[in-house]
Amino acid sequence: MARTIAAAALLVGAVSGCTAEPTPTPTPTGAAAINEHVEETLEEHDPHHGLRAVLVLEHGESVYERYVESDAEDYWDVRSVTKSVVGTLIGIAIDRGLIQDVSTTLGDLLPRWAEYLTPETSAIPLSAVLTHTANFADQNEAQAAGVWSSPDTIGTILTDRARRGAGDGAFGYSDAGSHILSAVVAEASGMPVLEFARESLFDHLGIVSLPAFEPIVPGAPEDDEALVRAYNDADFAWPQDHEGVHNGYAGVRLRPPDLARLGQLYLDRGRWDDEQLVSESWIEQATAPLVEPYRGLTDHYGFQWWVAADEGYFCALGLGGTAVVVDPTREIVVVVASQFDVDQETEGMLVGNARELAEAILGEFAAND
Repeated sequence: MARTIAAAALLVGAVSGCTAEPTPTPTPTGAAAINEHVEETLEEHDPHHGLRAVLVLEHGESVYERYVESDAEDYWDVRSVTKSVVGTLIGIAIDRGLIQDVSTTLGDLLPRWAEYLTPETSAIPLSAVLTHTANFADQNEAQAAGVWSSPDTIGTILTDRARRGAGDGAFGYSDAGSHILSAVVAEASGMPVLEFARESLFDHLGIVSLPAFEPIVPGAPEDDEALVRAYNDADFAWPQDHEGVHNGYAGVRLRPPDLARLGQLYLDRGRWDDEQLVSESWIEQATAPLVEPYRGLTDHYGFQWWVAADEGYFCALGLGGTAVVVDPTREIVVVVASQFDVDQETEGMLVGNARELAEAILGEFAAND
């Protein structure tokens, strides 16, 4: 199927950069079917015309690429895919012995913020933060608590969590909790998160992160129009809080091929160019069906990755229509990348629509099994 799709892509005129060679007598069924799914998304599920790229890799080879009013060198805000990047950095830190394991507690991991920790919050294990089961605030609650406008965001998150209490251990999706993970990476590595990411992950994958726009975000980004313009005009970017902790929950700007590399790294169980960047053990843990979410993006969640156990794939998802979907059985990676503007949060392409587009593409491969 990979070769027929690549051949057909040349016919539709909307694909660039495919590496698979066309067959002498191409049968364009595969590519035509994928294009139908893309067109349906553009026409029916993308009200602000944000979809910018769809990439498909099979067995590590690019078999389909389509860019919409963009190209492979354009960077986009990948929103909560940032969580999966930071989760990967946690795994690398554990592999290197910088963190003992996921049972290590916040009291041991965040000495810089010890004054904000209570005995109860000090005992929170890293695993609970990774799976969103530690009862950190959701987005609205964090905003109400002044988390993102605080001069010490991490301290405010911890203070709010102490006030909230332990909760019942259920899944509660939390940007605040994911930002705590970024602080954990910084403390464990002894360097800014972006520096650690470059040294341990980005440079190996060919993710270009220089120059980097690293604004300090004092509050909601949409409150500062000049900051929004500068951010949208940047190539690679990773905002940080007042304490220099890079956002753990959203805001990294990456190119669609960068997302494909991240997906391929996970498909190849942490190996890249014959180098084990992150252990197989971490890949297995991060993408295992560990908890059941309260909302239906997928049926399970792992360590900062969504897990569709029933469908046989796992994924990183970002608000506004970005998805990195990995199907280990068929060795396929599907990337859907979209442009997200902060003023269309409630009206942009839903993240579920990006996932559903990826699912439909996977279905084309399943039909040819």
